[in-house]
Amino acid sequence: MSGDRRISEFSFREHLELIRTRPGMYGLDGSYGNFVTYLCGYDEGARGSALLGFREWLLLLLGRQSSLVWPSLITEQALPGVAHAFGHRNLDEQQNQVAVEALFRFLEDFLRDRDTERDGLRSIFRDYSLRFAE
Repeated sequence: MSGDRRISEFSFREHLELIRTRPGMYGLDGSYGNFVTYLCGYDEGARGSALLGFREWLLLLLGRQSSLVWPSLITEQALPGVAHAFGHRNLDEQQNQVAVEALFRFLEDFLRDRDTERDGLRSIFRDYSLRFAE
């Protein structure tokens, strides 16, 4: 990467790596709640395209339907019975570390599934609608 690249030239995957490894450069404290807030804002700025299909992908991974938003789905998976009861902003240091690691692992796996196939995103939505059709 050249030092003069503009932020708009970074892929979402590159951007994730930067915020994961150098959160302070982006005004983040490294907490799960801070990463979630940042990523929600990033997704809004990308008109919903950065995380499109992420919640559906997580639900397919969990194998069940849920009304939870993606940040809660991650903490529910990473910290069963702990984070869901108190919300992701009340995690202790160890729980926070587990949640952050899970967040970036899930995002990496999601982007791999979404982007490696020509129709990866379409496949996610198709599988979701077939699995959870009423």
